[in-house]
Amino acid sequence: MQLDDQLKQLLRDLGHAINETVSDSERIAEAIANVRAAGFDIVLKLDATIGLAKRDAEPSKLTKQDLHFLESLHIRVDEEILEEEGALAPKVQMTAQDIKFLKSLKISLDDQL
Repeated sequence: MQLDDQLKQLLRDLGHAINETVSDSERIAEAIANVRAAGFDIVLKLDATIGLAKRDAEPSKLTKQDLHFLESLHIRVDEEILEEEGALAPKVQMTAQDIKFLKSLKISLDDQL
């Protein structure tokens, strides 16, 4: 599935609408105030999972560029809808110091890194 500019804008609008709804909620503001009154600082982070599927087409895959766009909006994507396997896990370059540190934590490394 290729995300065109119109769909990207629709997703941005959805994100803004969700954020505004939470920000404007008197119930949430009251609950946060109660936590603060109890002597705690609070950070509220909500995680939304949004699934997209074209109704009139066969299943399609997302490109890496689309994936990065969705991640910039903090939208997670299930791996099975990615264009190619491994798009979520780019190759990692590690120094000898990185490897030594991980081994000290008893973390074994896959040769594919």
